Amino acid sequence: MPFVADPAINCANCPYGECIEDRRVNRVANRNTEFRLKQATILGCTFDSFVPGCDSDPMSGRAFDEYIGQMRVNSNGAGTQKYGAGFKLAISAVAKVEGDVFELLEAAALWNAAAAWNRFMDSGLWASQSFTQPVASIATPARKIAIVKLPRGYDTIRLFKPEVQATIRAFEHAMQLADMTLGLSSPDIVGVRLPHPLPPGLAKFLVDLPNLNAQNAIGLEDAYRCLEGQLDSSAFLLAIAVKRTTRSDRLYQPLYEATVLKFLIEYVLRGAAFRFYAHLGSYDGANVIKAYKSGLLTSLIRGGMGQKAVDQLYHAVSPRATAQSILDDLPKFPI
Repeated sequence: MPFVADPAINCANCPYGECIEDRRVNRVANRNTEFRLKQATILGCTFDSFVPGCDSDPMSGRAFDEYIGQMRVNSNGAGTQKYGAGFKLAISAVAKVEGDVFELLEAAALWNAAAAWNRFMDSGLWASQSFTQPVASIATPARKIAIVKLPRGYDTIRLFKPEVQATIRAFEHAMQLADMTLGLSSPDIVGVRLPHPLPPGLAKFLVDLPNLNAQNAIGLEDAYRCLEGQLDSSAFLLAIAVKRTTRSDRLYQPLYEATVLKFLIEYVLRGAAFRFYAHLGSYDGANVIKAYKSGLLTSLIRGGMGQKAVDQLYHAVSPRATAQSILDDLPKFPI
């Protein structure tokens, strides 16, 4: 399917089926929804020939808003083509889909950036056209990484080896006996050091995603599964909270995630320090710069130089630049 679709021509031949669901008869309970946008379908329709910001993208420097805006135009065109001038999608429903797609586009660009890094670690040659080799990067086969999207509500602890999981579960059980809980929530995206030598089942992390067709989108969503039970306590490198829009009442979720994850990794597991990023598509609606200056309480308790809970607040304008910003930080990790 073309990125810029012609509904009169392309919708009739779309291999993914209809991207608009008619709910005027089969109503959504307690809602006035008349039409619903099918996320997986419109994603495949719009991006089945390339991954935004990557080598397969003919204009890889475009902004998230350009990619998502065209997806919106395509979906509105498809709905109007079939249902006429009365077709309209609820603003809240569109915002939910666009927020999820924003996260998925970032995850896809990060996947391909990490794959370029991994191939460089093996060969010493930088081959990516969209991403540039990070300054001071040294080819070291044992420093391959995976950057994967996690589902909402996922138990991040499941990524660790059984003996590491047991350490965390013992700590959690001790807290429960004291009528307390740590309340760990899942970050949107995590970056981890891959085992060395690389098991055959993880060779997928050396290969670019060529597009975001239905199969590749599902593969991107489910990639975390092949890491379950495989990570050492020192394997966690980074976590990213991704939000397209910002509300003041949602600012503190990444701060809490960062504090809990850093405590678990640095204190409970005695693992290496890792970095936490907040990637926001917009700073409108809240004083995000002030909020993410918050200090990490455990570092302040130790005394000396404290550190921030969120190591870096980043305005995510385009997939390519966002992925490059993470690539550029990889040489800074000492182990």
